[in-house]
Amino acid sequence: MDVAGTFTSAEIESRANSSQQILDEVRRAHASRPIDLFLSYFYNAHFDPDGFAELRRIGIPSVNFYCNSMYQFDLVNRIAAKADYAWHTERDAHRFYVEAGANPVWVQMGADPALYHPRPDIPRLKSACFVGQRYCDRDRWVASLVRAGVPVEVYGAGWNGSGGADMYINPGVKESGSVLGRHKAAPGSWRSYLKVFRKNVAANGFLAGLLRSARQLKYRRETHALTSLIASRVRGRAEDIASVFAGHEICLNFSNVWSDGRPGSQLIPHVRLRDFEGPMSRTCYLTGYSDEIAEFYEIGREIDTYRSYDELVDKTWFYLRQPDAAEKLRDAGYRRALRDHSWRNRFQELFRKIGMRVGE
Repeated sequence: MDVAGTFTSAEIESRANSSQQILDEVRRAHASRPIDLFLSYFYNAHFDPDGFAELRRIGIPSVNFYCNSMYQFDLVNRIAAKADYAWHTERDAHRFYVEAGANPVWVQMGADPALYHPRPDIPRLKSACFVGQRYCDRDRWVASLVRAGVPVEVYGAGWNGSGGADMYINPGVKESGSVLGRHKAAPGSWRSYLKVFRKNVAANGFLAGLLRSARQLKYRRETHALTSLIASRVRGRAEDIASVFAGHEICLNFSNVWSDGRPGSQLIPHVRLRDFEGPMSRTCYLTGYSDEIAEFYEIGREIDTYRSYDELVDKTWFYLRQPDAAEKLRDAGYRRALRDHSWRNRFQELFRKIGMRVGE
């Protein structure tokens, strides 16, 4: 699904087969009991965009969901343009969809209170926690806490350098071979570096592409160096996220993404799924600031935010040392999330915006 276009013949054949199977299943189900809505989470690589025309011919409206539009829109641009509605979660991604000829509908993500809820039976440690993959500048934020002596525990893939989103920090990885006629260079291999260099040169010219590649290599070396610094704070994968949240005084989130999905590009804040799961679990929630997150919470009363390493350190220490303030934030954020940010609320908003009358 990380291929935007120019598919191999084997990839096209595979997509055609899966698309046909999906449409056949929809026809059978629709004949048995009329389907009101086809909701998908397709990338360009998953489904033939022309399949949406067939759904329209059958009489079934379609919505395709996507939540990485700010930095990976090229992976869904063809699909988005063909579905009846393109559901995007980032407010500022609207322009990408319009330019692609899509019919965008902005509805943010939410959380399920059956999965994310308070766990008063779990004692809280006087520490902060983060749950998620090692990606982008997340390890830089964690490192700032570690250097300041802030108690913090990290859960998720890639933090110990053994895989996940940052597998590139491991040297000596063998090539992974070919899949559906496309050679997949293993992260960290010389072929992967060559592929990145060629892509940078094609997009920016030789000199600018060379400089971009040098910045990426420098960033990766710095990433590798941070592994040992944060190693003592790494706890592996979280078996139950809500329980991890409940077991710590503060729940952290790091919201930046690369503007083009790769190191060396601009960092932009991105509202994440965790921004709703954390408060719904009744956490003292501290995340990176964006003007979009301010549309969903009252900053400083329901959740809190930071804009710099120093502010992250200062606010984390503050809530660790002021349990009454942490409890006020925890309670207010929980009540707001439960009232406004469940998936039930989000689907009601979606149905309203696309003109579906549900339950009437």
